[in-house]
Amino acid sequence: MVDDDDAVLEFLSYNLIRKNFEVQVASNGQEALDKAKPFQPDIIILDWMMPEMDGITTCRKFREDPDYNETIITFLTAKDDDFSRIEGFDAGADDYIHKSIKPLVFIAKVEALLRRKGKIVEDSGNILFQDLSVNPHKRRVQKKGQKIELTKIEYNLLLLFLSDKTKIFSREEIYKIIWGEDIIVGDRTLDVHIRNLRKKIGYDMVATHKGQGYSMTEE
Repeated sequence: MVDDDDAVLEFLSYNLIRKNFEVQVASNGQEALDKAKPFQPDIIILDWMMPEMDGITTCRKFREDPDYNETIITFLTAKDDDFSRIEGFDAGADDYIHKSIKPLVFIAKVEALLRRKGKIVEDSGNILFQDLSVNPHKRRVQKKGQKIELTKIEYNLLLLFLSDKTKIFSREEIYKIIWGEDIIVGDRTLDVHIRNLRKKIGYDMVATHKGQGYSMTEE
């Protein structure tokens, strides 16, 4: 996923990871080109307007490289006019997704594109962190081989923190991603869920960054 809006990257990549996708993110076209080689993506989701290298130029660069002949490229952008769509297709894009799309529909669209190209979405395995193992496809969490029962909120918090193990997620980001913008959640509620999650997976697994937020502890 390539977008200069961190909130878009965090929210949509989190939803992709919940569906067992392995995700790499970039904030501009050049960074995407640099990261794609070792990652070998099945699908590239591009924003249109970005610094350093815009989406159209990035798409053309990818299509000039034979390594990406079988890679699906779709734009995810607020542009919704026919001229922009045609320009995107001419640059080599396979499809076009409007940014106002809901997460569940977005996931369904990505899966449909992969099926259309004959790329099977398989269970790629577990997310591993220290002695913790998370299988997003089966919603199963284990520590040292022992199953851990998490509530829905606890599981979603853990998956969010694992989506970027080095990132500190602010309370505001957590509220928006886990509960949504339309639900008001107090700090006490989040504190209780974090405390319960720590009890189950280990107190040293989730780090508190005073005045900033929460993250997984460094491995």
